[in-house]
Amino acid sequence: MKDFLFPCVLILLSLWGCQSRENGRTRKQLPKENTYETYPLTLEYAQNLEIHYLQGITLVKIGEPFKGSSKSLTYYFIPKDLTVPDSLLNEAIIRTPVERFACTSTTHLPALDLLGVTDRLVGFPSLKFVSSPQVRALAREGKVVDLGKDYSLNVEQVIEADPGVLMSYSLDGDYKDLGPIQKAGIDILMNADYLENDPLGRAEWIKFFGLLFHKEKEADSIFNTIASDYRQVLGQAQATGYGPTTFCGIDYKGVWYMPGGDSWMGKFLKDAQASYYWGNDTSTGSMELSFETVYDSAYEADVWINAHTFKSLEELGEADERYKRFRAFQKGTVYNSNARLTPEGGNDYYESGTVRPDIVLKDLVKIFHPDLLPNYKLYYFQKLN
Repeated sequence: MKDFLFPCVLILLSLWGCQSRENGRTRKQLPKENTYETYPLTLEYAQNLEIHYLQGITLVKIGEPFKGSSKSLTYYFIPKDLTVPDSLLNEAIIRTPVERFACTSTTHLPALDLLGVTDRLVGFPSLKFVSSPQVRALAREGKVVDLGKDYSLNVEQVIEADPGVLMSYSLDGDYKDLGPIQKAGIDILMNADYLENDPLGRAEWIKFFGLLFHKEKEADSIFNTIASDYRQVLGQAQATGYGPTTFCGIDYKGVWYMPGGDSWMGKFLKDAQASYYWGNDTSTGSMELSFETVYDSAYEADVWINAHTFKSLEELGEADERYKRFRAFQKGTVYNSNARLTPEGGNDYYESGTVRPDIVLKDLVKIFHPDLLPNYKLYYFQKLN
């Protein structure tokens, strides 16, 4: 991918609408038969995504394709009834709307369901862990095939599924496994929504999918509803002016991974008006702490959130006797986000929860301030008994 040079691109694209003579021939222009009516999208919360409109072509920039990346990725979304300008022939081009689609992360699937384009999906890895009823139904009918594992894709199966676009992601910038797929004529489109730390910022990537399928208006409407609901619940929580103390996670092989104060979960806890012991931390990932460090700070915490995948206090206590020392364990105020599991162990919290932060926030507000939402029932979270 070439570096993003927005000023230069603007200059180049400004010339497409004008005719010029070079060696007696007229330079190619965008054809007049374009029937696609652009619905301009703006971004309010997403920090890792940019959208620019340039004479019928949408320029999409992903600022940080993977954590620590020094180079951005740029794509040109060009409607199928437009001719690709010569100046862009060596750029990353996605022809829209996409009719046959494959992706590699469960976080990519909820947008398809919400936009009503799940029937465009033809392939996905590790299908048994998918929560979406629509995708599972298509898989049973043989309309969506299993592509192996997300980081060990079955190249032959991907090529046979014949998607126009394969959406993937990278944790470290290693794209080599995608090379053979791209050489087969399948366009590769990276997604880095997971690097958004604001819950609404991550959910706003539904607009990215809206561009792919010419569902911009629908994506904008869906997100606006989600954001409005989120802000409403946020206002209710903030009006309390207080919050019970809380902490997260468990000790795993001698390391307790605690969400940073500015991480996705850290932001949720802050918005739910919880008194998170590490809320003042400024890291956006997970902190690596010792059991002793966590216990010294949080042994009297009111609530324990996301104690791994345990379904009962008994299971939690059996895993490590030391957990029983925490006040939250003794009070029975331990909550895990595993209320919606597939028979094979797929967790909908990590699927639809990424695009429905309004529901996640309602769950957390119900946990920390149950009187605010008296008739609400937990959706992603459940109390361990």
